[in-house]
Amino acid sequence: MPTLNVIDSGSSGNCYHIKRTNMHIFVDIGISRYRVDSVLEENDSQKDKILLFLTHEHNDHISGIIPFLNRYKPIVFASEGTADVLKKKGINVSDFYILNKDRIYDFEDISVHPFQIMHDGAEPLGYHFTFDDRAITFATDLGHAPAYIEEYLAMSDIGVLESNYEEELLKNGNYPAYLKKRILSSKGHLSNKEALNIAAKLSGNRIKKLLFAHVSEENNDYGILEKYSNFATKNFGFETIFLRQNRIYGIDF
Repeated sequence: MPTLNVIDSGSSGNCYHIKRTNMHIFVDIGISRYRVDSVLEENDSQKDKILLFLTHEHNDHISGIIPFLNRYKPIVFASEGTADVLKKKGINVSDFYILNKDRIYDFEDISVHPFQIMHDGAEPLGYHFTFDDRAITFATDLGHAPAYIEEYLAMSDIGVLESNYEEELLKNGNYPAYLKKRILSSKGHLSNKEALNIAAKLSGNRIKKLLFAHVSEENNDYGILEKYSNFATKNFGFETIFLRQNRIYGIDF
């Protein structure tokens, strides 16, 4: 049975790890390499395949990439736009596999469906993975969610969906006006209520667990998120969990 390890999720760092037999799939590496060591033992890196899928180039998603590449020698997948930005940062991207949105890629026994996310990166992607009769979707860092993202989530056993801010906390908070405008824009981030509305549309589908992710430490509140998560779990027919920053979660699926 595969396990999803959320090594971190939030405004200061993001990294997800899917552990399978003889394979490790990472989505983003915006944390210290030493935190990766907590889920990836040394013998794993010697005998197992390690894959890294990058969503985009913002620092909270790629800050740990150089030590991770040097230590674990993963196979790396990214969009052309993301790879170009990393190249300008001095990272060797010559061996990266370049992915295009809306195509299906098969790598050994996994299928990967990259899709466009609406965010202010160079060419950001979300991912829908299928393997072992399981499916999981990562849709974070997006200002709004078109219908196809809802469809990917509905087809998944686990969905990872952004729930970045509580609108009133953001509007009344200390962020400068330009940053509030960016977050609220169609290429910014999803609010709690937007995430909850998407969750409601998933009711009656395959999904078993929905993770509210990429939670802002400045513009959100765990108490509010707990109420939303409890409401969704009670009313929508699947378990909903919100992810706290700096906490590891292990979820079998």
